[in-house]
Amino acid sequence: MLEKIKTIVRENDICVLATAGANGPHTSLMAYSCSTECTEIYMVTPVKTLKYRNLTGDARVSLLVDTREKGPRAGIEALTITGQAHTIIDADKKDAVRKQIQLRHVHLQKLLDQPEIAFICVRIEAFQLQSGVHEAYYKRMAENAGL
Repeated sequence: MLEKIKTIVRENDICVLATAGANGPHTSLMAYSCSTECTEIYMVTPVKTLKYRNLTGDARVSLLVDTREKGPRAGIEALTITGQAHTIIDADKKDAVRKQIQLRHVHLQKLLDQPEIAFICVRIEAFQLQSGVHEAYYKRMAENAGL
């Protein structure tokens, strides 16, 4: 099951990011890339957005990645990822994430050229894989463990 999870994360690059703030929950469609081990998800956002304000106030986030573009509706799988988000500060890691996003999401170059952006890292804490309507698999990750 873990290999299936990694495959879904690696083969997709768009997710729905859910954050929470003073005005309640907020969702955003986001482009992403992931670490080699699939233990971290990376995104970029302007700092003057509600999603950024929310995740800097409450680091708990949820992501939804699905396979609706990969086949018939009866076989759709939805992966819910929960984790803690933080702004990447380390210059080397930020540069590596920038390059990853540039390679995978060429259409985001204009965003990447903006001066006030933040690179976000979501450390995966748990996931739930829903296969169709009746099959679900939940796994909470051990501290510092990979998928």
